[in-house]
Amino acid sequence: MENKKAKKSKPSKFVIWWKWPLIVLALSFFLSLAFGVVSQVALTGAGIAISVVVILFFIGISIVSDMVGVAITATSYEPFRAMASRKIRGAKEAIRLIDNKEKVASVSADVIGDICGILSGAAGTSITVLLIVNYAGTFWEVLIASVVSAVIAALTIFGKAYCKKYSMVHSEKIILILGKFISLFHIQKKVKDAGERKTKKGNDKKIETEPQQDESVQDELVQAQPDEEGGEIASKLND
Repeated sequence: MENKKAKKSKPSKFVIWWKWPLIVLALSFFLSLAFGVVSQVALTGAGIAISVVVILFFIGISIVSDMVGVAITATSYEPFRAMASRKIRGAKEAIRLIDNKEKVASVSADVIGDICGILSGAAGTSITVLLIVNYAGTFWEVLIASVVSAVIAALTIFGKAYCKKYSMVHSEKIILILGKFISLFHIQKKVKDAGERKTKKGNDKKIETEPQQDESVQDELVQAQPDEEGGEIASKLND
């Protein structure tokens, strides 16, 4: 029987090899679609300054997500277990992130980082178009497009190269900050749960006090009955 249960508990090959990649496929599609719509809305009719801001925003997200992916693979359980024992906020969430470090690294570095890198390059086309309008000509079109894409790629690679070393050295700090950010959503749930518990306790107290009052009334009635019977007997004897 135990062997049968062990066989049943083992996940299938589909779950092992295909479940997570398919989840990443769907997640990357919807995130890229959402970011693409936002970038197109922001860049439609925008000038060079707004286009540069959008590109730098996507580059920044790509660099930060790559930092998280490197930090989650470089950190370990021990410091966060000590922090959790001291009840430091964000430590328990950090342990959960480390439990799923492969998924966290995949989502942060591969999904979010790559999507933002692609979108920053796509946003560079708006700058290319604006510059080409001012500098017409086949040679200038090729040169401007090449320079814009080269600058975006150079800034992204430089930021990742610089922050990768920082994330390896300060991996605990980065994951703790991420854990504290996640704990903000858990605090709201805890407040709601505490309020529900208080209401439940108040209702339970009301339910408990009502039977006690009924029992006390019944005791008084029981005690009063012998006294009344004794009074009737005494009156009959006197008569």
